[in-house]
Amino acid sequence: MTDEHHHNVGSMDPNNQLVHTFNLDTEVGKDQLLSFPRFIREKMAFGQLPGIRMEGLEALVGHAGHYVEFKAGPQRGRYDSTVRIYLTKPLRTEVWSVQGRDQEFEKQLENVLLFSLQFFEEHVRESMIYLAFVPGSPKTAEARARRSLLKTLLSGNLMNLFLLSILVGVAVYATLSAISPETAQVVAPIFLISFMLALSLSAGRLSSLRSPWRITKDRRDVLLVQYKVPEGQLGKFVEQNRARIVAAKKRAYDMFLACPGDACGDKIADVFLREGIPAEPKDFTVRRIDVYGMVERIARKFGISVPAIVIMQDAKPNAAATGFTKNLATMIITMGLLVQLEDEEIELVIGHELSHLRSGDPIILFSLVATEYLARVFVFGTMIPAVLFFPYIIFVLWAIFFFGKFLESRADLEAGIILGKPKVMAESLKKIGFRRLVLEERFLEPGASRFNEWLRLDAHPPMYFRIQRLESLDIAHPPKHPFLSSVRAVTRGFINAGKVA
Repeated sequence: MTDEHHHNVGSMDPNNQLVHTFNLDTEVGKDQLLSFPRFIREKMAFGQLPGIRMEGLEALVGHAGHYVEFKAGPQRGRYDSTVRIYLTKPLRTEVWSVQGRDQEFEKQLENVLLFSLQFFEEHVRESMIYLAFVPGSPKTAEARARRSLLKTLLSGNLMNLFLLSILVGVAVYATLSAISPETAQVVAPIFLISFMLALSLSAGRLSSLRSPWRITKDRRDVLLVQYKVPEGQLGKFVEQNRARIVAAKKRAYDMFLACPGDACGDKIADVFLREGIPAEPKDFTVRRIDVYGMVERIARKFGISVPAIVIMQDAKPNAAATGFTKNLATMIITMGLLVQLEDEEIELVIGHELSHLRSGDPIILFSLVATEYLARVFVFGTMIPAVLFFPYIIFVLWAIFFFGKFLESRADLEAGIILGKPKVMAESLKKIGFRRLVLEERFLEPGASRFNEWLRLDAHPPMYFRIQRLESLDIAHPPKHPFLSSVRAVTRGFINAGKVA
């Protein structure tokens, strides 16, 4: 049955009882959600949700509106239930069963549906034009799928900067050695440390040089406009209407600047119609986000000053905080984060980054790398046999990255504790890292070794570890020392990663 054919009632066993419900937030409009059943049928593997035993998928209509119904259970197990997913905002899911609750299956179902919804939203974005405005700013912008190498290096974690610094240092040392080996041994290390320090201090400012917006107290809001075009025709539509879209953006920006309260689908549709672009109010979704208010409110909870805030035209959901002092601190937020996450989830991501600033993590990492480098050059470098030098460098890099996992884990913990919503933080991580989690099928079907995930040169712990730790956090009895708790948890996670259940 296709989702264009609906029944009035489902075929649920009358003995079933409602045993569990949960909601999933989505950026997709109600009209677009009606195609979610077809997406599962056509795009998911054989019309099945991974890790879930399911049959009899039907799209139905009842007194509460459109919904999907199917029989489901764990792939391995005898638990049976009927699942109803109401195609509303937020997506409401009900689990009915004569066998009572199976909390493990319920969690599995929630994760699988969340990931399926993320893939569906990606599919919907292929037929969406996203426009963004900051009233008072001289520019408008669209999210971009590509990023420059410079922005990738400068807006990520500081390990990117250190690796870049090492490459520059090697080049400088080689150049000076060709001129004067004695001079190279003294000047090159000093140059490298100075370069690392300058790059780390200015990373936030450099990465935001070409950013379209700086969010301030006077320019605090970001207006996001989603415009749905005919499915599968985004490229053709944009090509045919490129000049009209540019004119409509300018007219919409002028309207928002003159009267920010006019930010609504009806007004935007009227603007596009005036430029000769076919549009209806239902094709537009307008969302206003007080970005400055978010950062200010969270910074107050963390007891720090509001850093400089910039928005980057990056479609990937991400945020980063750089800078050593309050005058140099910069919070970088991508448009993808604003588009794909709900306000509450965005706040938790911001809290994670502000935790780094409050604890001085950029200074800690810089000091760690600089100390190791200077000690190796001036103290014990000659003790390392040539054949072991490269393995030593790899080990040191891995050790520094592993230490970074302590800091990242502590930032997760502090964001969850100080903002009081660790499970929301976990949901935001699932959305940001859903592709990695789906590829790492062990998150959906745990039991295999995860040791290789801990061996990566990545300052972040594996995504599954971060999520599970946040979900198990007892907010009523949080750890007294988040950093020490994180050191223990990360070490324990690494040691146990090789065990197969």
